[in-house]
Amino acid sequence: MITWEHRESVGWQTSLKSIGIALALTLLLTFGALWLTTGMPLEAFWQMLTYPWQAERALTQWGKALNPAFYLSLIALGLSISYRANVWNIGAEGQFAIGSVFAFGAWLLLGMPNGLWAIPIILLSGAVGGMVWAAIPAALRTLANTNELLVSLMLVYVGAQFLFYLSNGPWEMSAAMKPVPTRTESIPDSLLFTSVFSQGPKLHWGLVWGWQIYLVVAALLAFTLLGYRLSVANQSKRAERFAGFSPVGTIWIAFLFSGGLAGLAGGIFLIGDTGYLVDQSNFLQNYGFTAIIVAFLGRLNPLGILLAGLALGYLEGGAGWLQASGLGDDSISGIIQVIALFCTLGTATLVTHRISWRGNP
Repeated sequence: MITWEHRESVGWQTSLKSIGIALALTLLLTFGALWLTTGMPLEAFWQMLTYPWQAERALTQWGKALNPAFYLSLIALGLSISYRANVWNIGAEGQFAIGSVFAFGAWLLLGMPNGLWAIPIILLSGAVGGMVWAAIPAALRTLANTNELLVSLMLVYVGAQFLFYLSNGPWEMSAAMKPVPTRTESIPDSLLFTSVFSQGPKLHWGLVWGWQIYLVVAALLAFTLLGYRLSVANQSKRAERFAGFSPVGTIWIAFLFSGGLAGLAGGIFLIGDTGYLVDQSNFLQNYGFTAIIVAFLGRLNPLGILLAGLALGYLEGGAGWLQASGLGDDSISGIIQVIALFCTLGTATLVTHRISWRGNP
């Protein structure tokens, strides 16, 4: 007889095993999806797993894998702060967009400079933009007891339309021959992050500096009062009050941290990947939504999130390679993300429960 038994204690080995099972299932089901959608599933699967070595310039392919991995990991780390505190912010995509808007707006307010001194101000403005957008569901949750999940989700579409309005309206490029799609003026090349390697344009110095910010935030969660406060908030509000923390304050901390990191990612993306604002369909990359999968796949742990971000970033790069080589279409990346989400949720129960066969675990 098969039964579910509650685990008395959960160690890091158990979490690591569940992550491994989720990744294995993701690969297995991805192969099944390729079997149904392509005429050569074995070749497509092999190409997806080994694409950095299939091209002439391996550094370029690795850059395409590490580029989305950074954005996914940084945004997911911020979301994990919210989820640890039982605060459900799923609006990181909108906070990413508004962060980019604030970053570009700061460059305009500074007089469109081309000096390197403007880069920190632009990035800081991006973080502030994400915090401002995240403060809206935080305020409505604490003042009006609204559902922060729904509010943060709806603000994603408001932020996307605001991005569209600015790039096709007040900030629209003023040149006589406007590009298609319509976009804003370009930030000077002197302010754009350059590539770490000449052969890897997708791997720029903004990502390298961003990883350092990731490590700082991870250290804050591991070795400061912030991590302890979030762990207490995860238990119950009563425990949080007993420990001397305000539940309202925790909600604000969770939203501002997660929104700030998403906005910072938007600022880095602006001056590292595009250099200008354009409508949401050409600017937003669904990093905010995919980061939710990364956060849970990494079990809300900074190290787990980093590994999950690298895994999904690698698979996303592989999906792009399949599309470029004609072995798959543009839907395979979304299919992989959905498979990863369901595998993560399906194996989550293995962390707190174990399978027992006739009384033997």
